Amino acid sequence: MGGISLAKETFKGQINHGITLVNFYTHGSGPSQEQLLITEELAQGIRHQATVANVDMEQEKELAAEYGVSSVPTLMLFKDGYQLETLVGHQSKEALQQMIDRYANMSDSCV
Repeated sequence: MGGISLAKETFKGQINHGITLVNFYTHGSGPSQEQLLITEELAQGIRHQATVANVDMEQEKELAAEYGVSSVPTLMLFKDGYQLETLVGHQSKEALQQMIDRYANMSDSCV
């Protein structure tokens, strides 16, 4: 498994350090499961650039509500605690990689 699982208790601690791509998903959604496979594959190739984390919305309803997630898949990109991007719907591995590359190559003063 490439990505890590996050719960409400561990969420803030993870997103406060470096770049984290968070994938909100559910088990009952086909598109959500497809996105989960893509993010897991992505996680294998970006270990030194970013962390990929998954949040099961069925288990973490309060966390999903706190971040305004109402449909899946929803992906959010955080850098040092700041939410930089929110993407709703299926995203390709290439598009996610480009987004991560863009923020990884930015100096901290640009965020």
